[in-house]
Amino acid sequence: MLSLGLAALLFALPPGTEGAAASEPPRTDDCAAMDEAGEPFPICFDPGNALLLGTGVQVRDGLALPTLQAGILLRTERTSKSKGLLWFNTHRILVTEATPGTARRGLTTTLYEGTFRRHLEEGFILIPTSRPIRIPFPFDVTLAVRAGHLERRVWEGPGLTVETGRAALLLDPIRSVSGRLWLGFGPAASHSLRRAPDGQLTHELSPFTSALLDTGYETADGWWTVRASALAGWINSFAGERRFRVRADASVERILFALNDQPLWLQLHGSHAYKDVGLARRTEWTAGARLLVRTFSSL
Repeated sequence: MLSLGLAALLFALPPGTEGAAASEPPRTDDCAAMDEAGEPFPICFDPGNALLLGTGVQVRDGLALPTLQAGILLRTERTSKSKGLLWFNTHRILVTEATPGTARRGLTTTLYEGTFRRHLEEGFILIPTSRPIRIPFPFDVTLAVRAGHLERRVWEGPGLTVETGRAALLLDPIRSVSGRLWLGFGPAASHSLRRAPDGQLTHELSPFTSALLDTGYETADGWWTVRASALAGWINSFAGERRFRVRADASVERILFALNDQPLWLQLHGSHAYKDVGLARRTEWTAGARLLVRTFSSL
């Protein structure tokens, strides 16, 4: 799975291509205002290209817990030599969330997560019969990969959970040419390891018996962002156990202000997991709020 994620990254950024922000920016005049001295200053920001730093409060099991977040966000757009073909690619590198303190101390980090959406002006399916037939195909296709997702919950003991890799093939009926609106859904495969406090290691595999939903919207100026994702399906252990699990996340963000052209976002977020959290595969709800700084994010 890890090799699949790295191969997808290399495929999305071949030699000789030039990357740009995936969200098609509005006209320069719309992204700059003038101060009293007649000097322009930016008023548009890209939430997908930045160094991410954040802090906030999360409610879990009736406890209010402090959280810290950090990561690297990259986004590129490239045009293929084929007419009407665009690639919208997003990369999230070393995105980490920590819960300090003693009540529910823990750490969640992802080595790499990326999506690669292929947009064609007139999508089609070719049927290779004696007289080839071309049928309209009203979807963009997205490859979503994740590698090295670690979850460590200290209060559960010395064990940990690692999703070594996940890959999903998603269909997007929205087919946005700006990259600011997306709705992808499709089958997903994953492999995970759970190390129990007694040292026992359990392999868990979902061979395309799960489904992934990934959707979101960003305003052209980057002031508002809405995102949601969900993963549901059956997972099997090498010991023969089979269970149904669900994970879902949603967030809404709004820029509060920008200090020296560095925006500060307020994020409200929530998540739900059914039989899939921690070493005991618990069911859990969480909700919280964060203040996020994304440096170097001006359009």
